[in-house]
Amino acid sequence: MRVLESPVDLRLAATHHVALTVRDRDASAAWYSEVLGFETAFREDDAGRKAAILRFPGGGYSVALVEHATGDDQRFDPRRPGLDHLAFGVGSRHDLDYWAARLTAAGVEHSGAIPIPTGAIVNFNDPDGIALALFWDHP
Repeated sequence: MRVLESPVDLRLAATHHVALTVRDRDASAAWYSEVLGFETAFREDDAGRKAAILRFPGGGYSVALVEHATGDDQRFDPRRPGLDHLAFGVGSRHDLDYWAARLTAAGVEHSGAIPIPTGAIVNFNDPDGIALALFWDHP
């Protein structure tokens, strides 16, 4: 593999968004809005594909939900090459506990807060079975 040399600093600054393939764009967009509090920035309807571009409230883009007209109806499987899970950061352990309670209230099964060496994590799945997590790092 040959990498081009650059006269300027080309470090990546951040993740702009992640696009997830879903079975039903509208149902998934409603779930991400109701359960996780995302706002819909805009929707796209093209031949063969529909997308909803979501963002954090008051923030930048985060998640694109894409429904393909020719997709299969299989559920997400993190053991196949591709996405294992998508983790969202929270600001404090208190916030993580709040989110766990919010998931419970919404009827979303989850792991509860699991302590790990760098903080704690709550694991859960979206309606298509896509593995999601909420992550808190120790300060």
